[in-house]
Amino acid sequence: MDPKDFLQIAKNLLKSDKPANCRTAFNRSYYAAYNVGVYLLEEAGIRIRKSYAGHRELNDYLGNCGIKMLEQAQSKLVNLGSQRIKADYRMDDSRVEKINNAQKAIKTSENIIQAFDSYASNSGKKKIAEGVKKYLKAISSD
Repeated sequence: MDPKDFLQIAKNLLKSDKPANCRTAFNRSYYAAYNVGVYLLEEAGIRIRKSYAGHRELNDYLGNCGIKMLEQAQSKLVNLGSQRIKADYRMDDSRVEKINNAQKAIKTSENIIQAFDSYASNSGKKKIAEGVKKYLKAISSD
């Protein structure tokens, strides 16, 4: 499955401004970008756990790979993830029930995915792998 399909689901949900639709759009926006990031890392030869720990690994690897564009995208993904948590678990937070905020989440996800896609070539994946290996070496020597 192409995780980018989640973005279309999010957009379709916003044909209605019901609170549940807006909240779910945050969720789908986050998981579209997250799964594109996982795929990118795995294509670069970097395994990501298929559990909650995978979220931390993705953030650690992309946030420390030495590629500014990906580090910035990762930072946006962390923020989008925080919004997703509010949408999924904080029923008293009405900000995630507003259609304009859900639309911003979709746009953020699109921007993150665009950054990830810009490194989907073989040379891009090689740069990512080198950066992550350098990061892992640095933290293992601490």
